[in-house]
Amino acid sequence: MDTSEREKLSIRFSNVFARLQYKINFNINNTSSFLLATDLLRDNTKRRLFTIVASNVENVFSELLNNDIPINPAKEKAIFLTLIKGTTQQFLTSYYGCNVSIQPAIIQESFYTKNFVLNDKKILLNVPLQVLRNSESKLFRSIFVPIYTKAYDSFIEALLDNLIVEITNAVMFIIINEFSFIYEVRKNFYRSNFLSLRNVERFRNNLSWETRIKTFIKRPSDIYNSQQGIWVIRTTGIYYRVIYANRSDELLNLKKVSLLTLVGIETKDFVVSRLDELVYLLGNSIRYTLTSVVGQVIGLVWRGIIEGLKK
Repeated sequence: MDTSEREKLSIRFSNVFARLQYKINFNINNTSSFLLATDLLRDNTKRRLFTIVASNVENVFSELLNNDIPINPAKEKAIFLTLIKGTTQQFLTSYYGCNVSIQPAIIQESFYTKNFVLNDKKILLNVPLQVLRNSESKLFRSIFVPIYTKAYDSFIEALLDNLIVEITNAVMFIIINEFSFIYEVRKNFYRSNFLSLRNVERFRNNLSWETRIKTFIKRPSDIYNSQQGIWVIRTTGIYYRVIYANRSDELLNLKKVSLLTLVGIETKDFVVSRLDELVYLLGNSIRYTLTSVVGQVIGLVWRGIIEGLKK
């Protein structure tokens, strides 16, 4: 990479992350119909978590880009686990003033990290990293062409928004499952309506249920339909958007439970098509009956009436 390219990369990098930090200082409430694990956090606590995640992601991306470090699946996984572990420890430490250490096994075995974040690590991490280097990178084009032929700054920003939200979600998923029974955590972090353990458990159950639906039903459905759901941060809140993404290569890596979703979709398409054909045939039959049989009967009756009037 020559000097001019490095200067362009530096400017693009600085602008994108500056806008990201700017948006975090405004409203970061969830405006979608889906739950986010950060929904139970107080506004100032949530903003602190998002700021820590954005800063950590910026540092990791800066190191990878400046040193032209190649990324492979194993490296992607290691980066994600390091980011989630480091952010969780930093976030908890910032409130308690003493170092908090999280066992690596807790991060690796977290359902959200293992079954959602790591499964989408290419789009979450590698794609935004590649388009920061080159807005028309081969990886980007293989996924988003022909709908998106070039990653403009707004698109790169959206991809990074999605990465930030997913990491905060992974961090909070761990905190909810591992630390919510501690009252001091609920008192310092959570909204007032989540101070009771009962309400936290209810939220945790709803979040776990929705996450499993997203993992085993919505994700394979999105892959099959060549689309990707992303979280976008705006100054007015966090929004959920669905964009085109060619993910056919991921079909081969789906688990058996997820494959059942595709079988269900195929069965539904088959049944709906057959029902459409049946309705079409019934409609034609009824139309034929009305126009042919009933029409002829009416014609005969009408001719009988005319003949009767002539007598």
